[in-house]
Amino acid sequence: MKIDKTKYIGRFCDEATEHLKKISDGLVTLEKVQDDAETMNLIFRSAHTIKGSGRMLGLSRIGAVAHILEDVLETVKKGELKLTQAQFSVLFNAVDAASAALVDVRQSQSDTGFDHEPVLASLSGILKGDEPQKDIAVLEQTASGHPAAPPLGAALPETPLSSSPGKPYTATSVVQREAAAKTDETLRISASKLDEAIKIMGEIISSQSRLREHGNTLESILKNLRRAIETLPENIGKDKHEQNAYEETKAALASSANSIQQLWAEYKNDVAYQSILTDQLIDRGSRLRMLPISTILDTFPRYARDLAVSCNKTIELKITGGETELDKKVIENIGDPLMHMIRNCIDHGIESAEQRKKSGKPETGNITIAAGYEGGSVFVHISDDGGGIPLDKVRQKAMDKRIHTPEALNQMPEQDVINLIFMPGFSTSNFITDISGRGVGMDVVRQNVVEKLKGSISVTTEAGKSTDFHITLPLTLAMMRVFLVSLGDMVFGIMVNSVEEVIKLKKTEVIAVVDKKAIRLREQLVPLVELSALVGLHGRNIDPTDDLNLVVLTSSGQKLAVVVDSMINEEDMEIKPLPAHLRHVPLVSGVALTGKNEIAMVLNTPRLFSASRNVNTVEFTAATGNNGARAINILVVDDSVNTREIEKSILESYGYIVSVAADGMEAYEKAQSFNYDLVVTDVEMPVMDGFSLTEKLRKVDNYKRTPIIIVSSRDRDEDKRKGVQAGANAYIVKGSFDQSNLLDTVQTLLDVSIPV
Repeated sequence: MKIDKTKYIGRFCDEATEHLKKISDGLVTLEKVQDDAETMNLIFRSAHTIKGSGRMLGLSRIGAVAHILEDVLETVKKGELKLTQAQFSVLFNAVDAASAALVDVRQSQSDTGFDHEPVLASLSGILKGDEPQKDIAVLEQTASGHPAAPPLGAALPETPLSSSPGKPYTATSVVQREAAAKTDETLRISASKLDEAIKIMGEIISSQSRLREHGNTLESILKNLRRAIETLPENIGKDKHEQNAYEETKAALASSANSIQQLWAEYKNDVAYQSILTDQLIDRGSRLRMLPISTILDTFPRYARDLAVSCNKTIELKITGGETELDKKVIENIGDPLMHMIRNCIDHGIESAEQRKKSGKPETGNITIAAGYEGGSVFVHISDDGGGIPLDKVRQKAMDKRIHTPEALNQMPEQDVINLIFMPGFSTSNFITDISGRGVGMDVVRQNVVEKLKGSISVTTEAGKSTDFHITLPLTLAMMRVFLVSLGDMVFGIMVNSVEEVIKLKKTEVIAVVDKKAIRLREQLVPLVELSALVGLHGRNIDPTDDLNLVVLTSSGQKLAVVVDSMINEEDMEIKPLPAHLRHVPLVSGVALTGKNEIAMVLNTPRLFSASRNVNTVEFTAATGNNGARAINILVVDDSVNTREIEKSILESYGYIVSVAADGMEAYEKAQSFNYDLVVTDVEMPVMDGFSLTEKLRKVDNYKRTPIIIVSSRDRDEDKRKGVQAGANAYIVKGSFDQSNLLDTVQTLLDVSIPV
């Protein structure tokens, strides 16, 4: 299977833009203090990452600019060059030129329109020791060849700059002034008025679905009419007068059929065009309510600081992804849940300074909030480096509150024990304070995230080390994409972001494990349950020879295969809340109206998982591969998110189980707690590079013979020799990266190291 690299272009542009900003900010610092080693290392790694990721995606021109920029920085880093102010200007303009090129790359999926030669020439001049003219900067162009506007806040030249032979030049000040002068006009609109407009858009979508159904009805009528005309007898055996009347009637019917055919075709085109306009209206209307999540996160540092002081603890709160945008309604409802979680991290998670010191940790505790886009949703990741969730205390509290018996708790999977913290009134705190211990908080978090916001939440913990919460939220609550299925005469809706895939399966492929059922889905065994058993309704009678219609759901890292009568389609729908007298129904979170004017009950996916544990299901993990062979676990290490995801996708598409790490130290820590069958690592990474990681792993008994592959943009022979000396089994250059090369190398090394 060939991996489509174009789908990673957008993420590369995001990542490269962020790295270019780091380089620009770093250059500002270096211009003041050139021997700032930390800043130099930071921007050097950023240039290196852009070079490697760009080459891997075939963006050779951007990769070339990053490469020569890296060479300049390396020369400065070694003390072989002292940059002048004019040379700094050249570096700044090279960064601006690359930033401008990324705008076009995002649209065209290619950097062939980027005229990078002037940039390369200017940077090469620095390496040669040339001193550029102070009043001349590097040509800034977009990929289309038009001069780009200067960065926000940059000073504009008073007069146009002329170009000299062999010298770079800039755009005229007129163009720059016009570009800088353009500003968006703004208009304050009442939020309630905007909400009313959004509701009307919801009705438009419902109307659009009904129009499509009317078109299907019209098409069905046309087919029936054609069929009736074709079945009319050619000769009715009557006199000539009756025969003529018959022929006239048949011709009239045929003419009507042709008219209906033409009307149906025009109707279908009109509906398709209206659908395009509706989609555009919904998209732009939804954006009007979008706000950056920093709207609420910006208040957290002060809140966390005050709370830490009251708990006599020292913490450092790091926030990333504040620019991630969400629907205003989501923003309004996620603030309190996040506040609850920060409070729990500080009060329950982070240990006292004395405890941390005894455990070999720094006295300052770390809490991280990271937000970003994940598919068609937004994720918010909250983690701390505290003592983790005390599972023994959780079990004891569950017994004290008579939630479960000791026997049931001993047999309960660890993830289910962790999820007990979301139960109402549940707290492991030994005493009540104004901060915590009252048993309210985490149940409110789950209720807001799952019930109100149609999102999901999962938690993982490691004793003595960390706790991580992962929240997934819809971008907007105005419209939701719903997958419709049927059970008997009823229609049910499932949020599309909860649907992993839909499949048909023969009954003979269902696996029986004691009194439970499951299916084998590639490398994983997935619990199976019938929707009829979950909701207490009877579906259609399934013939023993019929295939099963399965919807594979995902929630909090788990999967569940649900048997339904039939799959209908996907629709954008406005989900309305249940009436007051039905809000106690546990498995239904709302209702929606389909294009056929049928009421669809929208299911609550997390609660389906909870209910399934009591109905003919079983928990499984990916422990075996095809034909009973042991699954292969691979660790991918790279500080570039884009590169990690490309390599992960390639390896997972061939059945390998892949874990990832952002640097050598994180990888080394993961390798201490799990024996991976193979490691793929980059070289240039923060904290610990790939060479050092390889050397450290080779000193661990479990990794003396484990295959290690280095995938790096460093293509010099001395780097390859260094990789071999460190203990790597293979060295792949990103510039000539090919997925088959990686897969062949992995398979070759695994065939040698792992017995069949």
